[in-house]
Amino acid sequence: MPVTTVQRRAHYDDFVHQVITLCALNGIRADLKSGFGRPVAECPRMPEHLTRHIAGFGARRAHYTVASLIALHRDLPHQQGPYTPEQPAPGKDQDATTPTANTAPQSVPPGSPTVASTAERPWRRRPDLGTHLAIAVARYGFKEATMTSRVKTLTTLDTSLLHPRLWTLTGHLNSRGAARLDFAVLLEDLAWWDEDQLEIAARWRENYFLTLNTLTSKEQ
Repeated sequence: MPVTTVQRRAHYDDFVHQVITLCALNGIRADLKSGFGRPVAECPRMPEHLTRHIAGFGARRAHYTVASLIALHRDLPHQQGPYTPEQPAPGKDQDATTPTANTAPQSVPPGSPTVASTAERPWRRRPDLGTHLAIAVARYGFKEATMTSRVKTLTTLDTSLLHPRLWTLTGHLNSRGAARLDFAVLLEDLAWWDEDQLEIAARWRENYFLTLNTLTSKEQ
């Protein structure tokens, strides 16, 4: 039976949770960090930890890259409660962009195999990478011109170039504590990048500029 969009998204949330749990052990976290956004074939230390958590969902490189990005965060395993990405406006939903053909309905059917975070916050109103990069500018002092250039560059890259850049970018954001990404949303975007890059890239750019405008307007 084909995997539904709701099931995939529940899996993405569960995968993030499983990787954060794995990273509580320093040896495993070091193995996951060794991926550096590389192709799966160049990550010999990761399969023993990730294979069982990916089985049946494909997009191995997207999973490996997200696992390596999570492993960059030394503090995640020590947090109390579930991992919570930073939001553009706490307590309020971000403006949703127009769903693409790969997005699920805003509501989650009762009894669906999903986790609380997906059910409580409609998927397309959760922050994507564009939103998080705008937050980095508005709240953490990253230069707007430099970040805008990064956004424009990232959204033009194919998978082989995008994944290593994400590793470098996340490390840069981490240096100022600004990388509390919604890893599950990023995982879906990377999983679909080869098939739907134009739509995903457009959404990242739109959410970057919309969020930046909203947050900077509130600061003035």
